[in-house]
Amino acid sequence: MNRALSIRSRKKDDSHKEASKHTFSISSLRGIQQAELSKKLYKLIKTENHAIGAYETAGRERLSIASQLSDWGESTGDDSISDVSDKVGVILSEIGEQEDLFAQNLEDYRSVLKQIRNTESSVQPSRDQKVKISDEIQKLKYKEPTSPKLAILEQELVRAEAQNLVAEAQLTNIVSITHATPASLANVFPDSSKGQGSI
Repeated sequence: MNRALSIRSRKKDDSHKEASKHTFSISSLRGIQQAELSKKLYKLIKTENHAIGAYETAGRERLSIASQLSDWGESTGDDSISDVSDKVGVILSEIGEQEDLFAQNLEDYRSVLKQIRNTESSVQPSRDQKVKISDEIQKLKYKEPTSPKLAILEQELVRAEAQNLVAEAQLTNIVSITHATPASLANVFPDSSKGQGSI
């Protein structure tokens, strides 16, 4: 790991870094509008959004603390205190950067969850349509077993089942969070040895 020798030399560069890319803008009614199948996942995604914001805030605060510590050490006029405080500031700033990276990786993971949610939402209408047609067929068989409309409804049911199979296959390919989680955690928790180093 390439560690900066002084946090003071990085202040000017840091001041030009862009602000957090993560933004939060969501309608309070959006969760209610989701298909029943995806509501719990929607809640998880929303909660994850708050966690990401917390990590981003922590990262910014950590960088601020590092800078303040370095400034304080320099203002003491004691070379030993100044040197130690600056080096500790470097470590704290690296922790802040890791927290920001953690937030970015969580956002990637959250994007996978959103894709799963969207797929779940697209599957539900095909399920509902299949059930609706099946119910109509059963009712018609009871009331008018010889009705020519039965053949039409049965054809519609075949098409609805085919559409549902396609949608279910898409969901099967993506819905397992166990596929998303290991990849996410591999990025979110990088090898701790990379962050080790001497002051």
